[in-house]
Amino acid sequence: MVSAPENTSSTHRSALVGGTHQFQIVGYGVRKVSSPIRSGDFHAGGHTWALACEFGDQGDGHLASITLQMVGNSKANVVAMVSLRIDDPRGRWPAALWRSDDPNVFSKTGNSWKLTVPNSFREHEARYVENDRLTILCAVDVLKEELAATLKNKDRSVSVVPSSPTVSQDLAKLMPTDAEMTPGCVPPDVTFVVEQSEIKAHKLVLAVRSPVLIAELDLHSTTTTVGPCVVRIDDMSVSTFKAMLRFIYTDEMPIKPNSNDMPRPRRACKEKYASRRRETMARDLLVAADRYGLERLRLMCEKILTESLNVATVMSTLLLVRGRHSCRQLEESCIEYIASHPDVYAAVKGTEGYQKLKENSSSSIILEVMDRVAMHSLDRNRSSSDGINCPRPADKSCSTSTYYVSEVACGAHEFKIPNFKAVQRSHGLGQPIYSGIFKVGGHDWKIRLYPSGNATVVEQDDEYISVFLELVSDPPPVQTAGVKTAMCFKIQDPSRPSSPFKEPYTASRTSTTRVGVTVIVPPSQISTQLEQLLASENGSDVSFLVEANEIRAHRLVIAARAPALHEAAAVATKNKEEDHAAAVVRVDDMKAAVFKAVLHFIYTDELLPGDSTRLLAGDMLTAACRFGLTRMKAMCENLLCESLTKDNVLATVKLARHHHCKGLEDYCIEFVSTPDVAKELLKTFIGLQD
Repeated sequence: MVSAPENTSSTHRSALVGGTHQFQIVGYGVRKVSSPIRSGDFHAGGHTWALACEFGDQGDGHLASITLQMVGNSKANVVAMVSLRIDDPRGRWPAALWRSDDPNVFSKTGNSWKLTVPNSFREHEARYVENDRLTILCAVDVLKEELAATLKNKDRSVSVVPSSPTVSQDLAKLMPTDAEMTPGCVPPDVTFVVEQSEIKAHKLVLAVRSPVLIAELDLHSTTTTVGPCVVRIDDMSVSTFKAMLRFIYTDEMPIKPNSNDMPRPRRACKEKYASRRRETMARDLLVAADRYGLERLRLMCEKILTESLNVATVMSTLLLVRGRHSCRQLEESCIEYIASHPDVYAAVKGTEGYQKLKENSSSSIILEVMDRVAMHSLDRNRSSSDGINCPRPADKSCSTSTYYVSEVACGAHEFKIPNFKAVQRSHGLGQPIYSGIFKVGGHDWKIRLYPSGNATVVEQDDEYISVFLELVSDPPPVQTAGVKTAMCFKIQDPSRPSSPFKEPYTASRTSTTRVGVTVIVPPSQISTQLEQLLASENGSDVSFLVEANEIRAHRLVIAARAPALHEAAAVATKNKEEDHAAAVVRVDDMKAAVFKAVLHFIYTDELLPGDSTRLLAGDMLTAACRFGLTRMKAMCENLLCESLTKDNVLATVKLARHHHCKGLEDYCIEFVSTPDVAKELLKTFIGLQD
C-alpha cells in the first residue's frame, strides 16, 4: 500500500549581509608612482574593511589595481563577495562594473583580496574622471549562516494544521443522504436506478472521478429529450453501487478494517464474519471498479483479496479475475499461491471450486497451474541437492504460503541552500551541512550534504558534492522486516544547465530486504483531479470578478469546501432568472493573485507552490479568515513564521493581533526579543525619530 506522499522542505539558513562604501580620490590626475592610497575604514556584514588603490609603475598615474582589506582579526574565516562600480559623473556612458564570480575566504593568514579594475574604466578612463575626481563605489556582501543547533531548537510552526476536514471529507457531505438534509447545498442532478432503488448524485463529481461513468451518462442524455437525467444500472447490487459511489466522492475504501475494541472470544467470531464480508464486498467492488475505470479502487480490492488468499478462496478469486486484463497481477498471485507447494496444490484440487473449474472445460488454467507446480518441484529438488532443506508443513489444512504485502511510503524533501557558492567556500572538504528533519513512512530522516565533497572520497573535481540520506529515528528491530529505501537526489542550480553530483550513499542500517507480493495502491488523486478541473474550467457555473479579472469556478466544490464563499455567491445569484446562466460575483478588497490562491486551496487542500506564495502569505491569511478556511489560516501562520525577518516582524505582529493569531503573535514577540533583532529595530526607531 502506498501512503499519501509526504512532501516537506527545509532551508540551510544563510544570507549575504552587505554594505557599500563610496571612495573618492581627489586630485586623481596628479597622482604619480608612489605607495598605495587607502580609503577610510567602513563596516559591512559585521566586519571592518578598507580599500587600497595602486597606480601604474610607468609614471602615468593610471589606476592599476584595487585591493579589499579586512581590518582587524576574526576568530573564524569570513566569506565575502565584492562588486565595484565607477559611474560617469555626467551620465553619458554606462557605468564601469566588475563583480566577483566566486566568493573569497578571508582568514588570519589571508586578509586581503586583489580585485579587478573594470575593463570599461581601463579602456576609457577619461569618461569617469570629472574635475580631477574619481569616485569608486564598492559593495561588500558577507555570508552569514545560522548555526545547526539554532535550527534544531527553533520551531517555526506555531499553529497546528488541523487534520480535518480534508477534501474527501468535505465532498462526502455532498453525498445524496447528506445533501438533501443540508440547506444551501447544490442539489443532485442525476438519478441512478439500481434494483428498483433510486440513488442520486452530481454529474460534476462523476465527470472528475470516472470518465467511463460520465460517458455512459452522456450517451443516455443524447437519447433522452425531456425530464431529469435517469440512468438504469444493471448487473450490480444496490450495496455495491452505493459503496462505489462513496469511493467516487471520498477516494476512500468503503470497506472498514476489523476492530480490536472488544473481548477476545467475541472478537474472534466477529473478525471471522467481518473478514468474509470484506472479501465478498471486495470481489463485487473489484468488478465495478474494473467496469468504470476506477484504478485506485481496483487496487484496494486487489490488496484485500491478495491478503486473504488461502486454500478455500484462491480458486474463486482466480475465476473472478481470469480474463480481466487489468487484474493480471492478482491472477498471477493466485497461480503462484497454488503452485507454491505440492501440499497446497493437493489441498486446492480437493476444493469444490477446482472441481467446477475442471468440469467447465477451462483446461488452460489447469494446465498453467500444473506447469507451475512442476517448475516449483524442480526448483526444490535443485535446492535439496545443494544442501538446502525446505521444511514441509505437517498438516495439509495449514500448508499455506504467506504473502507479505509491503507498505510503500512515498515522500519528497526539498533542501534549499541559498548562496550556495558562498556556502561552498565556507565549508571545506569533509565539512557538512544538514537539512531539517523530515518524516517519511513513520521514520525521521535528514539530508547530510558536503558542499566541497566528503573527506572519505578522493576526487579531482573541485566542485564535487557529496549527498547522504540519514535515518535519524531508531531503526526497526532486527526481527521485523525492516525498512527498504529507494531514493533519487536531484540537484538544481539555476545558474547553470546542470550541477555535478555523484551517486548517493545510503547508510547500511536503512538497507534491508522484504519479500513477497506487493500490491501498490497509488495515493489519493482527488485533489489532483480537482486541480485539473479548476485549471480547465470545464463545467464551471460561477464567475468571480476580482480586480477586473474574471475567475471561473464550480459552485459544487465551493459549497462543500468553503460555505462562507458559497453563501456570498448564492446571494449574488439569487435573482438569476435562468438556471443555466453563469453567475458573476464581485469580490472587493482582495488581489486577484490572492483569490486564485484561495481557490487553489479550496480545490486541493494545499497552498500554491512557489516563492510568490510566501510574499502573499499575509494577504492569504486575511482571506482565509474572511472565508472561514481554518486549515489555510494555520498554514499561512506557519508560512509567515518561516519568512519572518526584522524588516517585516512589526507588520506581522500587527496582522496576527488583528486576526487573533495568538501563536503567531507570541512567536513575533519572542523573535523581537533576541538581542540582534532588538538592536536593529532600535536603530530604525531612532532613525525615524530623527
